[in-house]
Amino acid sequence: MKIKIKTKLKNKKETHIFEGSGIKSKNIITYNDNNIITKIIIEDVITIERKKDYYLKIHLKEGIKLEGKYMTNYGDIKISTYTKKIESKEKYLKIIYDLIINNEYIDTFTYNLEYSIDS
Repeated sequence: MKIKIKTKLKNKKETHIFEGSGIKSKNIITYNDNNIITKIIIEDVITIERKKDYYLKIHLKEGIKLEGKYMTNYGDIKISTYTKKIESKEKYLKIIYDLIINNEYIDTFTYNLEYSIDS
């Protein structure tokens, strides 16, 4: 099913906004954000995957630290997240999480996703 999407990824220094279209198939939302294929899998544990010249996969579940995958042309980087809050409603998702790379806290991110059926 085609959908219209608005996302916002915010940390202390910057905000990235994407508005466009995507595809929703059951519990998976896929969209192309400036040539970065982004996939959101909404299950008990939420998974976000991003692919371009790197591969990033993070797992998010409220109150839990989870390991992820970050593969670059220069090698693999140890990555994990600690999810502070998940707010999930129909056609809306908000996640607040800490990003940890090589056992070092990087920043707190807020990810918002809103979508509607594209007619």
